[in-house]
Amino acid sequence: MAIRVRLKELLEKRGMAQTELQARSGLGYSTINALCHEKTERIEFATLEKLCEVLECELGDVLERVVDRRKPRA
Repeated sequence: MAIRVRLKELLEKRGMAQTELQARSGLGYSTINALCHEKTERIEFATLEKLCEVLECELGDVLERVVDRRKPRA
């Protein structure tokens, strides 16, 4: 099981660049870029709140739980 960040898809769907999200949210470009490229292992609640506020979406739009059906359960 893994958590996938869908930020890049959300930005594309809204026609918004990472730099615009940075300007509107106050988040750092490196934070946004890492999330867009799924290069992060954790995310602050405050960051999630800002993303949802600016993108006018819910947590489930930003994060997705992906179940790896190939791995047997323990």
